[in-house]
Amino acid sequence: MLELYTSEPNTFFLKPLIALAEKKARVEIRYFDATSLDQFAAGFPADLESSLQLEREGPLLIHDGTVICSTSFMLEYISESLDGPSLIPADPYEAYKTRAWAQYLGLQLGSIVPVLGCAKYLAPHLASLDQEFVDRRIAAIEPIERRASWQALRDGTYSAAYLAGVNQSLVTPIARIEKALGEGPWLAGPAFSAADIDAYAMVCVLPDLAPAIVNAQSTPRIVDYLERIAARESVREALANAKTRHPQHQFVPGIEASRWG
Repeated sequence: MLELYTSEPNTFFLKPLIALAEKKARVEIRYFDATSLDQFAAGFPADLESSLQLEREGPLLIHDGTVICSTSFMLEYISESLDGPSLIPADPYEAYKTRAWAQYLGLQLGSIVPVLGCAKYLAPHLASLDQEFVDRRIAAIEPIERRASWQALRDGTYSAAYLAGVNQSLVTPIARIEKALGEGPWLAGPAFSAADIDAYAMVCVLPDLAPAIVNAQSTPRIVDYLERIAARESVREALANAKTRHPQHQFVPGIEASRWG
């Protein structure tokens, strides 16, 4: 049995939904509201690896009882274990590029995009919830590093200067993606692959979160790339799993940058 525990189809949560749709896989969707801390409720599936994963609140794929976490690994698992077209190129160099992009995007965008999204959308959402409930849930989060990410939002410690620095750190990875798209329509070769799923899920929200950096004038290839991927049937199917009107507004703390440095 294949189950996907997922929240709104955005950033990390969007990736496996697209991959499963590309595979036309039969999967049971187990929805939870990550912004309201449903993942810390009693009975939520977890193991040691998933509790320590760098993506924090990201989705969980459960295949015949085995928990699979971390979306770059999850995409590769979906590609290789399920019927349908492979999401990892057959050419060895292109396969290498797919995995290299996964690492690079996880290191760069995985630790930047959630910060910007949480500052804009999650912080006010937490403030709208019952504060005793929020404090109780956050106090019980383990490990302490995971708890600290939520507490920072709760305490309002994202200063304007800090967010300006985070925004500026987008310039290099976005320039690298823009340059790569000048060499071909997809990131890892002549065909759509897991590298494009990795990139799309994190970049598609940046025209909203960082419009001065990702826009039609500064990054025309990225804008065209996002439009082409958004038109794919798999993306439309993935977004159909949304339970809110604006799934692109749901963010949770992501990769802790210090672990990658």
